[in-house]
Amino acid sequence: MQSESLRPIVDTLVRNGVDPASADKFVSFCGQQSYPAKTTIFGEGDNLPPILFVLSGYLRLYVTDEEGNISTRLVAGPGEFVACVYATLYDQLSHFTCECITDCRVGVIDQHVMREIKQKDKNRLLMQGLFISRLIEMMQEKSLMLPLKATDRYLFFRERYPELIKRIPSGIVANYIGVRPQSLSRIKQTLK
Repeated sequence: MQSESLRPIVDTLVRNGVDPASADKFVSFCGQQSYPAKTTIFGEGDNLPPILFVLSGYLRLYVTDEEGNISTRLVAGPGEFVACVYATLYDQLSHFTCECITDCRVGVIDQHVMREIKQKDKNRLLMQGLFISRLIEMMQEKSLMLPLKATDRYLFFRERYPELIKRIPSGIVANYIGVRPQSLSRIKQTLK
């Protein structure tokens, strides 16, 4: 394997049904990159955005509406894949912006590698299943959280991401759980 530091990618792929030899081969095409906090790795409308595997740090995917308002759709940390699923599977433009919340180190799988992988039906199905299951997890998390009252949404997030809650700006947490930063400050004060 190219680097032992990419071993978590192999382990994740194997846990999701990829045979070890194929996982090792897949990782041999991966690069590594480090980014400082607040770096945009890819943006909405970018062609062929990479697939990322978070080795350390935290990323978020967000969308921007016509008025310039940001809506955080996914927060990801070590051991998680981050990608624009539609762009990856169907060669479309990115629907999301991917930004580093903290300093990050990621495994990078570019779209040229993904095109080769998608040529083989078995690999395509495995990767499609992996990304679709991540998309479903993201949607389920939001659907479980959003009907809750604001304080309960914060508690849900805090329980789900205990390390993250200490490391990312409150504004990102507020955006992800769907409250204003001032409301989040009040929630935190009442929980002390």
